Amino acid sequence: MSSLCIRRLSFSFIFFCLFVEIFNNKICNAQDSAYAKKIIDTLSSSYFFGRGYVNNGDTKAAAYIADQFYEYGVSANRGGYFQSFMMDVNTFPGKMVVKLDDKNLTPGIDYIVSAESKGKKGKFKLIKIEAIATQSADGSWQYAVADSKTILIIDDSTKVGGGIKSLIKTVKEKNGFGAAGFIELNSSKLTMNMSMEVKPFVHLIILKSSFNKTVQTITLDIQNKLLKVQSQNVIGYIHGTRKPDSIIVLTAHYDHLGALGNATYFPGANDNASGIAMLLSLARYYSKMEHRPEYTMVFIAFGGEEVGLVGSQFFVQYPLISLNKIRFLINMDIMGTGEEGIKVVNATEFKSDFDNLVKINDENLLLKSVQPRGKAANSDHYPFSEKGVRCFFIYTLGGISAYHDVYDRAETLPLTKFNDLEKLLKLFIDSCQK
Repeated sequence: MSSLCIRRLSFSFIFFCLFVEIFNNKICNAQDSAYAKKIIDTLSSSYFFGRGYVNNGDTKAAAYIADQFYEYGVSANRGGYFQSFMMDVNTFPGKMVVKLDDKNLTPGIDYIVSAESKGKKGKFKLIKIEAIATQSADGSWQYAVADSKTILIIDDSTKVGGGIKSLIKTVKEKNGFGAAGFIELNSSKLTMNMSMEVKPFVHLIILKSSFNKTVQTITLDIQNKLLKVQSQNVIGYIHGTRKPDSIIVLTAHYDHLGALGNATYFPGANDNASGIAMLLSLARYYSKMEHRPEYTMVFIAFGGEEVGLVGSQFFVQYPLISLNKIRFLINMDIMGTGEEGIKVVNATEFKSDFDNLVKINDENLLLKSVQPRGKAANSDHYPFSEKGVRCFFIYTLGGISAYHDVYDRAETLPLTKFNDLEKLLKLFIDSCQK
């Protein structure tokens, strides 16, 4: 056979191997995306009802995650997969009626109820905050006592009280100046939160586009219930093959905002079904014999994050592993986009680890950017960070803007860079074990 034929055959073989590798990678990526989408679709469904504390959404979600751990062969701790804790949370489980004159508004679309609100029922007169506010010569503001049969209207462009933020703070501190509550007119978006307490007034946030300026009255039938609930962290681990006493911890919170009334719930696809999808995908990967880690890996799905990092604070207070044995912890939240890359909280605290993450990304051409951010108490990494544990909180950038609202749905979550981010995390985790 001529050398030319040999060269042609060698080139053809190399091309064939390259084609097979690319084809296999595409198949694996498609499978990874399909797996993640299945998890997100499931956790965002009506069965889990926003993964809050109405219709047992929180408990159902925890059981689902534990079942996945069990299916992969991820071990439980001595007490099982669950670490239980108690907390208070204000909920809105029953009626949710808001009517402006004769126009019924839709919860989640036209308005939300602030998390610390007390339920209210009745028909109330609407008055603007300006009607009870006066400004003194020294620039300070005074407010007359309002009627308990009224609801105050506060426009987000108001100049009263130094502007909307300081005014809302004052109104809350003064319990609505004696009114039954107040309406905050919002010109941007509705962003729901959760509270562990109840104030003696109702606070509605209504979109300006849903509010007629000529409206005179508001009819309310809002039911709230302050619950003392038992929630839980869900924990599994894979025993390390070479250094079992050194631990890599991966975390994500599974809880979300629950419901607003008995019909409207917050799906929480990106925040944070996507983080749980990443957590479970990594647990499934490292549970396979060919990928068994050298260090012990612990997987924690935290409850109570939206209420105030309750689950992670409880875990740090009553740790099921030695915190000083943690080599690194990665907390994952909002994993569903990534067009603009990722943000890394604690990048400035652990610069050498961050530089390593950037280097891995650049060498493998995975994400558009790996952006640093400093210390922040904005997710479940924070209690660990305060105890001296080396950790990152990573979230994706770009894509859809749905956040803490009813539009954070599975069907609109693109998962644009989910596979590339998973690969980056695997490579970084592997580097932490060297």
